[in-house]
Amino acid sequence: MDDIIVSIKIPEQMLDRLKELVEKGNYMDTSEGIRCIVRDKWFEFQSPELSEIKNLRQDIKEKLVKKSEKAAKQEVIEELKKIKELLK
Repeated sequence: MDDIIVSIKIPEQMLDRLKELVEKGNYMDTSEGIRCIVRDKWFEFQSPELSEIKNLRQDIKEKLVKKSEKAAKQEVIEELKKIKELLK
């Protein structure tokens, strides 16, 4: 596939926000960030059902991580309570 250069106009505030996302994300530059966003949106329009499944999978993953973190924190609290009792 040949690369084609495309020029776009976006509001300055949007560009500032995009630059923030590029710095926080794993993007090499602003162009890569834009390509990623366009690719994701293209996928959504081409395969709405698959896109919905992908979003659901991501939501489930995030909820499981949060649940795991909460369980780990609770376990640490219980261990600290046991240590506190041992020190009395």
